Amino acid sequence: MARIALACISCFAFTTGRSHPPDRFSVEVVPQIDLPTPGAGVAVAWSEDGSRVAVASDYGSVLSIWDRSGQLVNRIRRDGGGPTLEGSLAFVENSSKLVFPPPGAANDSAAFSVWDIATGKIVATVNGPQPGDEYPLNRADHFMTSDDETIFAMATRGGPAWKGFRENIAIYDSRSWQLLRTAAVPYSVSSLCLFAHGRLLGLGTVNSGRLVILDSLSGATITEIRAYEDSKYGVVSLGVIAGSPTGDLILTGVSSGALHGGEYYNTREQRAWDNAMSSTEAVRVFRVKDGARVASFPAARGPIRQAKWDPKGRYVAFVDNDRGLFFWVPWKGLSYKKINLPTRTLALSISPDGDRIAVTTDSGARVYSVAVVQ
Repeated sequence: MARIALACISCFAFTTGRSHPPDRFSVEVVPQIDLPTPGAGVAVAWSEDGSRVAVASDYGSVLSIWDRSGQLVNRIRRDGGGPTLEGSLAFVENSSKLVFPPPGAANDSAAFSVWDIATGKIVATVNGPQPGDEYPLNRADHFMTSDDETIFAMATRGGPAWKGFRENIAIYDSRSWQLLRTAAVPYSVSSLCLFAHGRLLGLGTVNSGRLVILDSLSGATITEIRAYEDSKYGVVSLGVIAGSPTGDLILTGVSSGALHGGEYYNTREQRAWDNAMSSTEAVRVFRVKDGARVASFPAARGPIRQAKWDPKGRYVAFVDNDRGLFFWVPWKGLSYKKINLPTRTLALSISPDGDRIAVTTDSGARVYSVAVVQ
């Protein structure tokens, strides 16, 4: 365990809003602890009380759990199941268990498995929304719990293009693993966020540029936002999504894109569009109630990897493909702070009190303290 004492400080002001902190904003970000893992970290999560942090590494084959001080609690081996790089990992049941995609021995109906942290053993493997069908119609590629770890939402790997597709969203009571409801969105899902204290479920989509927001209680669609317009030059996938704690704002980021062939292929205009999608237009924020774009962030380099909102709503944090960790106040234009990470990263997670942030690295994860002064 390596301890670090370097400080990064940024100050900026913004205008007070309904769900925003007042007047002046100052943030101090200090690297604290490096958490080593076998292989690169691919997902990270904090427990609901902030007493533990977990990291999936080595393409998802190892799950490591530490306590608040950085002492290793347990290291669990996940046997088979293929590489898992989507950034989802979750504590449940008073942070005594971890949820992750199942190992290789699981059948096609399985969505995810639940590991007991103390013993390192699987205590449950839960079916997806279409038991008995092919595994892409059941496997949980993207998932997240509510703040209190009682509601668990997931999206499957398969979408409407798969034969036999009926539903790709499932919501469970994580205390009993009772399936509460299912839903179908007419797109393949590339990111998922349960926000507004579990009331709303945000979904990014593959190659459509659209965000879908559901009511997590009923499964009904609240709104669909065209985050990126249809283009003759190409399409983008929204592999990053993060909703604000109050449910009024949602951030999305471009994780990948595909260029159209034909008359526009490799033209100057298409190259300019492609560059914008991976730089000046790679991150956007929208208002949930009417889908209006609030801000764009021009300083990141795509693909954008993951984003999380501060639990207190003071900023949104995200990581890009150029070792950048950003703290941004989108309602004040370009008020942001960039931290240069030691390696490229795939995931981040903010502690429930908002005072720490964990970011995966090529050798595990690094934990930073975050002090916000108002």
